[in-house]
Amino acid sequence: MVEFEPFHSAVNRIPVLRDKAQGLAEDGRLPEDLFATGKAPGHDHLEPEKLSGSIDLEMIVRTPLVFGEQTVDTKGPKDRHFIDLPMDGDDLVVPPTMIKGMISRAYETLTCSRFRVFGDTEDREGQRHPKSKHSDRLTYRGDPASALQLVPLRLEKKNSDGGFTAALLQGDTMVTTDYRENGITYPTMRAASLQAGIRGHAKLCLKEGLERLERLERMTPHLKEIRCHMTLCLHGDRGRGARYAYWQVTHIRDNSGNFVEAFRIDDSVTTIEDMADVTGYVYRSTAEGDSPSNLFPRKHDERVFFDVSRGGPERVVIGEDVLRDYRIVVDSYIAYREEEKRLNLPLDKRHRPNRATAEARGGEGAPVELKEGDLAYAVVERNRDGSHAVRQLLPVMIGRRAYQVSPRDLARAQGILPVSDRDEATAADRLFGYVVPEAEDEARRGDVSSRGRLIFGAVDASRAKIGRKEKTLSPLLQPKTTSARRFLTDSKGRTPTDEKGAPLARGEHFASGQFLGAAAYPVHRTLVERKNLDDSGFPRRAQDEVVLAGRKQDNIGVRLTARSWVKIGSRLRCRVSFSNLSRNELTALVWVLTPKNLVPPRERNDDPRTVGFLQMGLGKPLGLGALEVRIAEGGLHVISGKDLGAAYEDLSGCLGESESRAQVSEYSFAEDVRAELERQPWVQALQRAAFGYTDGKDVRYMSLEENKANNQTDFRTGKPKERRGLSPQDLHGDGSHRCTHIPPDEKRAPRSQGPRPRYRRGR
Repeated sequence: MVEFEPFHSAVNRIPVLRDKAQGLAEDGRLPEDLFATGKAPGHDHLEPEKLSGSIDLEMIVRTPLVFGEQTVDTKGPKDRHFIDLPMDGDDLVVPPTMIKGMISRAYETLTCSRFRVFGDTEDREGQRHPKSKHSDRLTYRGDPASALQLVPLRLEKKNSDGGFTAALLQGDTMVTTDYRENGITYPTMRAASLQAGIRGHAKLCLKEGLERLERLERMTPHLKEIRCHMTLCLHGDRGRGARYAYWQVTHIRDNSGNFVEAFRIDDSVTTIEDMADVTGYVYRSTAEGDSPSNLFPRKHDERVFFDVSRGGPERVVIGEDVLRDYRIVVDSYIAYREEEKRLNLPLDKRHRPNRATAEARGGEGAPVELKEGDLAYAVVERNRDGSHAVRQLLPVMIGRRAYQVSPRDLARAQGILPVSDRDEATAADRLFGYVVPEAEDEARRGDVSSRGRLIFGAVDASRAKIGRKEKTLSPLLQPKTTSARRFLTDSKGRTPTDEKGAPLARGEHFASGQFLGAAAYPVHRTLVERKNLDDSGFPRRAQDEVVLAGRKQDNIGVRLTARSWVKIGSRLRCRVSFSNLSRNELTALVWVLTPKNLVPPRERNDDPRTVGFLQMGLGKPLGLGALEVRIAEGGLHVISGKDLGAAYEDLSGCLGESESRAQVSEYSFAEDVRAELERQPWVQALQRAAFGYTDGKDVRYMSLEENKANNQTDFRTGKPKERRGLSPQDLHGDGSHRCTHIPPDEKRAPRSQGPRPRYRRGR
């Protein structure tokens, strides 16, 4: 992988626009039995006009197929993860459910159906298993600009309703303006900096020896009320780094009532003015006994929360909902630590827990609870009367924050949550069946579940060719919903932008009015064309070690080794029986099973090799598991309910014996319906993902360095910098074939040297 070169994202999203689909159905432009909601038909009778029969499927493996049972070898210095194809002696066993899952996902996309599962993930075998209901708001890492807007806060009293009365500690920002120099404003941080040791922009002046660090900690323990002197300093005035002003603690009052010089600010730092005898509270975000630099290499300061407002701190009420969101943020830190442990990252590569995380884990998984006297940072909004309301509490300044809306809330507003009652079933639910995730106790029949009208028979894998040369795969990164740019669209299925068409800031994702997309893994067309394969026909790129910052990441503990896999050119066959389908339902199923339909119109030609593919198994982001799925020659057999009923009545036939061979071409959408379908964003995106790209550019993950560059923000606004904040290219529209390109960082100008004079701050 070459970083900072144009590429196509290996993980993308397909719009799910239920409201638009239903509107087109109501207007008669798309079939109602495919795009409107309604009850699934029963299985107690055959409707005369409905169709039953069977489809013989032929599936050609176009890129290696990997699936099966995973095992772990713990004998070596590092655990190794293996996967083996399921075999019955010398015969490959392909579960029919895999075929069903592959086809149902395509049908679900074509018909813009509800998500049939939600809050789950695909494991390495391509099977789905529940993981999270996505009911909680997700979190993201805040940027420095948003950090400056945070207000330090102290919980003073717990209220009878479980909330708190708290004091906003806004430093000196309520009594003075930000410092300005040469037309440049330096916004002032509300919390003062307290250097935690010898590292930083000040010299530790306490008595020499190791005891001075212990003395400093005794004088400034977490949550202690202290009195101190401070000096206002400038950051970024040398032409490098963000510009802001901050108060630095210099003297601390000891137990004898004397102000002891604890720190002397370095001459290279521009200082503005001093403030004497300030009362504040020590906030140490670092866990007890840990060093600030362990949290972040450049971190050397803790904080002092204070307020010098003439009328004293403003009091606010903290509701239970805000406390719950605080727990969500802390839990997200815990989850990240546990993920690092699961991946067996070396201890020196893992993130250290902050104080809030460490205290939560110290409770053996007990809920995170705040108490009177605790300190935190607050996201506040100004009310009409000039007072403030707290919207979020956070444990650290630059850390994780909760998005505005949970994925489940977006899905509910979008109308794509799994079925909860029989009247809201969508096309895929009615055809493939469903189970209501949380049925009411008194629910019955269709309000609990509905059996599908397709039966997938045994898979004939006798023509499968098995590769047995071990292949160690590149790390398979599970799609993280927190990576919002991969999964969200606007109401038209496009990448969400602000009112000016610019990329959104990270905190603007997962907001009301946005839509969830369905995860998509575009086909790697170069692999389908048998390019970039090794001598055994396996993709070379799928075996690459990840390169980050120019260094190979060779941790075998996070990689999966396939000891057996299905080779390119293998053929699988399967019979699918169906009953009681409307003509449109059968037509939609045939559409999905016709590879030519999966090609974007701009890419179509007379070449029989120009087809689209469905995907199965694991490693889809690596290009694995692309199958050409079609109805075998003479493989469509159909009979109407009327004719089948007559056969049963006169004992001349039965289902499975009385169907007539039908031509696939008989089951095609009318031209106006086909044209309407191919104008829709979700169909165009399905086609692009199934076909891939013909420009030869890499289909890959964004590298860590590219991701860092892409997340760069303007310090003052929090908005992405120019050519940053890019999302994967929309899979639909005129630009669906274009690449994403993250430009590398520009070289920074060298920092000027030498001390600056001391200024007085304007009031």
